Amino acid sequence: MNLFFRISRAKTRFDCRNKLISSKEEYAAFLKKCADDYKPQVLTVTDNTAKSEAKQNELFCVISEYHVLCKKYGFPYSADLSDKENAFAIMSYLTEHTYYCGATRNILPDDAVEILPNSFDLPYEKALNCRSKAISLTDILNSYGIKALPVCCVSNGGGSHFLVNVWLKEENRFVALDPSFNCYFSNENGRELSIYELRECILNNSPVTVNGYSFLGTEELKDYYFNAFIKDLMANISTWKTNKRSRKELSKVCGVVFDTRVPKTLAL
Repeated sequence: MNLFFRISRAKTRFDCRNKLISSKEEYAAFLKKCADDYKPQVLTVTDNTAKSEAKQNELFCVISEYHVLCKKYGFPYSADLSDKENAFAIMSYLTEHTYYCGATRNILPDDAVEILPNSFDLPYEKALNCRSKAISLTDILNSYGIKALPVCCVSNGGGSHFLVNVWLKEENRFVALDPSFNCYFSNENGRELSIYELRECILNNSPVTVNGYSFLGTEELKDYYFNAFIKDLMANISTWKTNKRSRKELSKVCGVVFDTRVPKTLAL
C-alpha cells in the first residue's frame, strides 16, 4: 500500500472518527433514523458525472493476483453455468463472507487484492462500503471472464451508491447487481434490468421488483433502500475513466470521480 494512500486513509479516519460506525446495531439504528427522516427527491437526469463515453478497451482489468484470490477464498464458479447464474452465485457468496456498512471505518484502496484480506470472514468492524463491495465483485467476475464494471450512481444533491453492471454474453445484454444488499432488479415481466433499464422504469413509474434483498440478513428497510439508494441516485450514472486499477497503478484512487458513461452494450 503506497504512502499517499496511507496518509489519505489516516486523514479520512481522523476527520470521520466521530461519525463512522463499527457495529451492526449502530448501523441498523442509523439507517432506521434515516428512513424516518427520509424525503424523496425529484429525479432529474443530468449525467453530470459522465461527460464522455467510456472506451470499451479501457473498462476491464485483470491482474494475476485476482486468479489467486478466487482460489484462496473459494468463490463459486462453474463453466457449466451461464454468466448470470455464476454472477448471482458469486455475489451471494461475497455477501455471506463480507459485511456491508455505508459508514465503515474500513477504508481501503480500490483493488480486491487489498479489499478481501481486510474484510473476508472478519468481524463487522471490517465491513465494506458500497464502493469496495462493487469493486470486489467486479474484480472477481472479470477474473472468471465475466465482463463487469463498477457503476457509480449519484443524485443531483451529491448522494451516491455503487452497483455493478454485468455483461451476460449468453443474452447479449447487461444486468445490474447490488452486492451491498445482495440484490438485483426486474421489471413487471420478470426480466432482470441493466442500470439504464432500471432508470427508465423509474422515470416511467413502471413496476420494479427488488430481488434477493438482504440488509444484515433481513428484509428490513427494503422500501427505504429502493427509494434512497436507488431511485434518488439515478440522475448520474458513470464508471471508470481508465481500467488501470492494479495496486501499482491506482491504489491511491480513493475519492476519484467515476466520470465516463456506462456503455449500453458491448461489441465482444
